[in-house]
Formats: sequence, structure tokens, C-alpha cells
Amino acid sequence: MNIKNAISFLVLGLLMQTTPLLAQSLSDHAVVLTDSSVRSVWVQFMSWVIGGIGLGYLARDAAVRMPALLVAIIPERLLRPVESQGEPMRLPVSVRVGLSS
Repeated sequence: MNIKNAISFLVLGLLMQTTPLLAQSLSDHAVVLTDSSVRSVWVQFMSWVIGGIGLGYLARDAAVRMPALLVAIIPERLLRPVESQGEPMRLPVSVRVGLSS
């Protein structure tokens, strides 16, 4: 699967989710008078599955690309090791905590 397929899966899932709302004649059976027929429940369930597959792939792809994006966004001075950033800060004597018996 590639990104184009994942976006297509996501769009198809969204389209299937809105089908029972927009075209009720395609999802509801003529004899059944309730809002939740078996066809509309199945279409909505499969829309969540198909949309989830596409969204999961896109989320995984975004997680793989996140470190490179952060390196490009975060300034270089924040990515240097702690040792190269200078001398450690000394605490005043009054701040040090000691245990007394």
C-alpha cells in the first residue's frame, strides 16, 4: 500500500459512512421501517473498517516521518548534547538538601 491507496481507503470509508444518510434508498430495505436496517449497519461498520485501514497507514507513515520533520523544525542548539552546551549550573549552598539523623 502507498499513500495514494491509503487516502483512497480513507475517502471510501467516509463516502460509505455518508451513504446511508444521503442515499437512503440504497441502504434501507423497503419493508423495514426502522432507521437501522442490516444493510445500513453493515455499510457503516465496513466504512469504519476501511477508513481505519487508510487512517492507520497514514498515521504509521506520519510516525515514520516525524523524526526527520522534528530535526528540520527544532533549532540545532536544542539538539546538541548536554556536555557541549556549556558548564553545568551550580546550586547555592542553601539549596542543597542533607539528611540529618
